[in-house]
Amino acid sequence: MKNHRQNNNLAGVAGVLTSANSVILSGHVMPDGDSIGSTIALGLALEKMGKKVTLSSPHAVPEMYRFLPGAHRVHQGLPEGEYDVFVVLDCSVPDRLGDRLQKLLDKDITVVNIDHHQTKETFAHVNYIDPKAAATGEIIYDLLVEMGVDLDLDIATNLYTAIVTDTGAFKYEGTTANTHRKAAALLECGVPGSRICKLLYDEKPIEVLKVLQAALPTLSISPCGKVAWISFDWQSRQRVGARDEHTDELVDYPRKIKGVEVAMLFREISPGSVKVSMRSNYYVDVNKLAAQFDGGGHKRAAGCLIQGEFNAVKERVIEAAIQVVQRGT
Repeated sequence: MKNHRQNNNLAGVAGVLTSANSVILSGHVMPDGDSIGSTIALGLALEKMGKKVTLSSPHAVPEMYRFLPGAHRVHQGLPEGEYDVFVVLDCSVPDRLGDRLQKLLDKDITVVNIDHHQTKETFAHVNYIDPKAAATGEIIYDLLVEMGVDLDLDIATNLYTAIVTDTGAFKYEGTTANTHRKAAALLECGVPGSRICKLLYDEKPIEVLKVLQAALPTLSISPCGKVAWISFDWQSRQRVGARDEHTDELVDYPRKIKGVEVAMLFREISPGSVKVSMRSNYYVDVNKLAAQFDGGGHKRAAGCLIQGEFNAVKERVIEAAIQVVQRGT
């Protein structure tokens, strides 16, 4: 891979994309609204500029985001083709690209990484990382302004969804006045904000409620009352017929318990492979907690993937979380 050329220069990112001919874009594994929305929005904008664009994702677009304009065009994995620029979005480390898309990092291709997750080191040739942005969608908004791209309804709808989902409908701590200004500008493009929120938060597949029914009896809280967790193992997943996307909201339940500082969701995505979602309410940096297990994210929202027996993994992570809250960090 070529040597790194530049970091945190939005005009530099715009220059690389403006001079590109064929661009492939992708977000991270187990894509969320910010990953998918940012990928599609930037891809549609580059097409307006006359670029050949390929939209990709390590995993399929979750059902809840398939209403997005352009979602049907997102390929799963690495499609055949020749590209001169690879844009990685909302992805802090190469491993989160999945095995197939990660292979592009070793080809003679310019790699651009746009993200809002704090990272110790960059991996692309051109990197724009802004941890102060509430969502990668915010950065893409700024980038399109920099490139002079008119925000049509399809682009704006994807960006609005990216920002809404990664701010928890503007509830999360990282939401700023600039976040609201950008959301307002997108609404002025004609984005149906209330309908999007209804599709995201009020209309759920029956599997989501079945998952909740199976998982709620596992809701537990530590003796100190500051750590709470909920679990969904492989057997339960098979019994309910759930996909990973059906379990995303479970972590909100332990987080709502009064007095809880750290909330966690343990879900077995395959036998012996446990995904841990972490949330904090006020003072614990769960990004640092997740880093103990080779994960990462934000101060108030992070996660990791751990290989091991389900209950043994839970015990290790819960013990670490209790130690963190006792230290007050």
